[in-house]
Amino acid sequence: MKSYDLIIKNAQIHTMDEDRKVYAKGIIGIEGEKITLIKEMNELTPEELQECEGAGRVIDAEGKVVFPGFIDTHIHIFQSFLKGLGADHRLIEWLNLSALPYGQYMTPHQHELAAQLACMEAIKSGCTTMSEFFYTNQDPELAHSCIEGMVSTGIRSVFIRTFQDTGEEYGMPKCFLEPAGKAMKEVDALKKAYKENDMLSIWTGPDVTWSTTKEGYQEMLEYCLSENVRYSMHIKETEVDNEMCGRYYGKDIVDMLEEIGFLTDKFLAVHCVNLTPHDIERFAKYGVSISHNPAPNLYLGSGIPPIPESLATGVNVSIGTDGAASNNSTDMLESMKLAALIQKGIHRDAAVISADDIIHMATAGGAKAIGMADKLGTLESGKNADLIIFDPNHLKSAPMHDAKATIVYASSEENIDTTIVNGKVVYQGGKFTCGIDERSLIDEINSELVILRKQLADKL
Repeated sequence: MKSYDLIIKNAQIHTMDEDRKVYAKGIIGIEGEKITLIKEMNELTPEELQECEGAGRVIDAEGKVVFPGFIDTHIHIFQSFLKGLGADHRLIEWLNLSALPYGQYMTPHQHELAAQLACMEAIKSGCTTMSEFFYTNQDPELAHSCIEGMVSTGIRSVFIRTFQDTGEEYGMPKCFLEPAGKAMKEVDALKKAYKENDMLSIWTGPDVTWSTTKEGYQEMLEYCLSENVRYSMHIKETEVDNEMCGRYYGKDIVDMLEEIGFLTDKFLAVHCVNLTPHDIERFAKYGVSISHNPAPNLYLGSGIPPIPESLATGVNVSIGTDGAASNNSTDMLESMKLAALIQKGIHRDAAVISADDIIHMATAGGAKAIGMADKLGTLESGKNADLIIFDPNHLKSAPMHDAKATIVYASSEENIDTTIVNGKVVYQGGKFTCGIDERSLIDEINSELVILRKQLADKL
């Protein structure tokens, strides 16, 4: 007889599998970290019903909807301390007013607090996996503190330890710069320090095109291909991305990356606002995934990427929130709504992208982007139990006619009743299970900000 640790019953279940199977009144059985039962309630055999009734915990989700957990494929966690700084400036000016000066002086403890803030906010919006793009590398302890902060919340974590080996002319702080070889040794040290598993993986990547030399790309790529390490990079976010590449190498950044073999299915390309049709074709050819970050691209006036065109060509697209200094939240529901609306507006076509497309990008698309499509992104027997219970019975979302339309266009954090990661309830009924008190965390962050502001004022 099966022994279920958790049963979720009477729910409308959207699997987001290839067939988009929906269970009208379904049940999910979880053993350990895996889904081992998923079907309609009325299809249970007497034996299965008895097994379900004997589960360690039963959640009755009558009137609620279950979706796969959302996968945030791009964030800068330390920026959770910087919401609202550098507002109403374009990318380079914004960087030099917020992320770069503050990033130089944040302490390991502040990084840990920022990680808890970002991950808990994300969990509250239905996010079960967070991909941290880490570039404040002046002190190795900062990376450890960020990882520890992420892990402490119970979220599934991807930690992308990036590098910069040039870029002072654009304002990149000297303390962030390091040779690619040194950076890869630090990546290797992190991989040895933490036992990578389904709950934590370590990647690398160049930070951005204007802070990376061609030699840096090549050295990093050699390491990644030899050690089977995935990598990510900001690319074609603004016109500045191509400026340095054209000036130094006489060609477009995507042309150069193709030339050195950088375009592979291990590459997660972030932003991609200025992709050309030829770029999109090459991404599709080599299996490159995109992380679409609509909020910061709008906030910084960077533009709107060709997402429907990318999807039509077969490129895998996922969704990221980006850092809270250029988004001002880590709310996946908000990012999903923006991802849908901006495409409809710019194309003047309400059908150019659908609610189903958006949910797929945030779930199955995200799973593929982080190399975990065989384990995450859909609700199927044998997959890891990362899922959310969505409650439509709130003023903003009621009445619900179509669950997918409601979650994309008419929802907020209050609709997330339960978030489950790897079979464990990490958030339910407005409360976190990780033991971190929300109010106390905010109070401590506010105290640390007083110290950080004074330190920065003394340096300037």
